[in-house]
This record gives sequence, structure tokens and C-alpha cells, in this order.
Amino acid sequence: MNERIENLSLALQHKITQEIKQKGLISFARFMEMALYEPGLGYYSAGLKKFGREGDFVTSPELGSQFARCLARSFAPVLSAYDAPVLLELGAGQGSFCCDVLRALDGMDALPESYWILEVSADLKHVQQQQVEALPPHLSQRVHWLASVPDQSFDGIVFGNEVVDALPVEVFQTTAVGYQRLMLANQAGQLQEQWHDFPDHLAQQLAQKQLELPEGYRSEFVPNLGLWLKGITQHLRAGVVMWVDYGYGAPQFHHPQRNQGTLVCHQRHEANFNPYQSIGLQDITAFVDFTHLAHEMDQLGLDVCGFTTQADFLMSLGLPDLIDEAAPYDVYFHQVSEMKRLVLPTEMGEKFKVLAATRNHKATIPGFDSNRLFDL
Repeated sequence: MNERIENLSLALQHKITQEIKQKGLISFARFMEMALYEPGLGYYSAGLKKFGREGDFVTSPELGSQFARCLARSFAPVLSAYDAPVLLELGAGQGSFCCDVLRALDGMDALPESYWILEVSADLKHVQQQQVEALPPHLSQRVHWLASVPDQSFDGIVFGNEVVDALPVEVFQTTAVGYQRLMLANQAGQLQEQWHDFPDHLAQQLAQKQLELPEGYRSEFVPNLGLWLKGITQHLRAGVVMWVDYGYGAPQFHHPQRNQGTLVCHQRHEANFNPYQSIGLQDITAFVDFTHLAHEMDQLGLDVCGFTTQADFLMSLGLPDLIDEAAPYDVYFHQVSEMKRLVLPTEMGEKFKVLAATRNHKATIPGFDSNRLFDL
């Protein structure tokens, strides 16, 4: 660990400690928000290498172009249904998906009028801009970065890959009389977990999930998820909202064996379950409760139309057709390896799910026409 990176982590830990001193306690959600997004210091804000072999994890778009080329097959008929469609991507990583999906849509004569990127990391925005600048002008000129959620009406697609898992979560445990909230105190310079009652508005959000969990069960939920979704989707007049992420429907999310929750951290391609180490230097995520996500979209007037595994979704879109059997062996081997990473149950195929909802859009969404659509 070089001195600059170590100093960033120490500065972030000091800032967290100072906030605890001022407030007495902070929630785990606030800690996670600071650890990931504190300006200039958080994991997504400090300019650290996050993606690929030199980073901490690999996302589907970073494996190659197959993921984006399949998604283009799902997006094309949606975009073609509108006169001036917009494709809004949340959290665009290094920009790989944006560039690959635009190339694929260009080949299908189904380009969006505009491609909006909402990115909270200034560092990642810079990386994305460098990637986009390498595109042909008729593609790069369509890409625009938003400083905040859209404030103008549009038709088209809202898309997020591995976005919801990075939203700060409240951690709770069940007791004989209800739920308690995880709060963090400072004890001799170390973070100490304490359990306290939820404020009424969060207690209501948790109660609405109608969970039946045994005493001592520990889990998480995204607070104010409906408000976050509303901000992103309220100006979508017609089109599709699609999320790809790792997670479960509620019955699996709250399985008896998952009684310690789903929080997981990633650093240098290794997973651990201690969010209080290497603060600001490791990713902190929680698996997505897709039932909760679907419910909140339904409350906003969106019509949930499909939920399936990434493997079934991509295979339904013809992923094997993208393999060039006539390619040189090294190219062919790379393509097959990429496909395996995307769809095998031991890789991303079953762990990752795809959830889609529509607004004022009646056509079937390609990719959800297989026989394995799951109930929420």
C-alpha cells in the first residue's frame, strides 16, 4: 500500500470518527455512504483502480463486448419505438458498456438520440470520457454526462448494471419485540457496533416488507429506496427500466441460512465480510432484494414485466451466436471463456438476476421470453 493511498484511508477514518464525536452515533448506512462516496476520500471518489485485473473486481461489461451486444438486442426494439429515445445508464464504470452497446446499436440502426450517463465518481467520469472520445464522432456526440437525476421528460431506457448493490443499507436484527438498527460508536479509536431502535419512518419501511424472521436474524435493506427510484424514473414518460445485479427474491434473500445478512466486501479480487477494515480502500456491497426493488417500482406506477437469471436472459438473446467459430484459436478461446463467465452457475449466470419494468410501453421486452421467468 503506497503512502498516498494509506493517507487517504486514514483521513477518511478520521472524518468518520469526527462525525461520530459530533453526533454520538452514526448508522451503518451513513458509514457505508462515507466509506464509498465521501468526496475525495471514499472508495468511488478517491481515484483508486476498481475494475479489471489491477482492481478489486470484474463486472460483466469488463469481460468483453458480449454482455453489451446481447443487451443491445433487448434495447433495440424499445429505442426504435420512439422518435427521440434516450438511453440513461447509471454508474457507467469505465465506460465499456456505453461504448460497446452504442457500437452494437449502430449496427442495428437503433441508436438512441442521446446516451445519458449519471456518474457520482469524478474519477470514473474522466475514465469514461476518455473511452467515449475514442468512438466515431457520430457515436461520441450522443453521450452526455448528467450532474444529477434527469429533470426533463424523456422516452427510452433506464439501465443499471451493479448499481443497486452499492446503495448504502441499514442493517437490522430481529428481537422479541421488533427490529433494532445497527449504529456505530467510537470506542478508543475503534468502531463499535451498538443496537438501537429505528426512527419511525425507517421502522415503517421495514414493517412494510412484512418479514417473518426468527429472533436474532440479521439482515439489511436499502432505506428510502422508493425516493431514490422516483428521482431516477419520474421523468420517464414511456419506456423500460432494467436492473442487472446479484441478489435474490425475498424468500431466498431471507433464507434461514442467510441469518447474518448479505454484506460482502471486495479488495484485490478477494471477498471478505469485515466492512471496518481498509475503509475507503475496499468495496462494500449488499445483495439486492429484488422483491423489495420490484415492489417499490410498482408503487411508482411501473409495470414489472420480467425477472430471470442473467444466464437465461443472455441465452434467450442469442449469446452463443456471438461466438465466432472461424476465429483464430486464441480469439475463439477468449470468446468462449467470456461466455462461460457470464452464464455458468458457478460464475455470474445464476448469482446475477435481471429485473425489468415498463411505463406506457406494451411490447414484450426481448430476453424475457424464455420459460424460466421467476416470481417475485
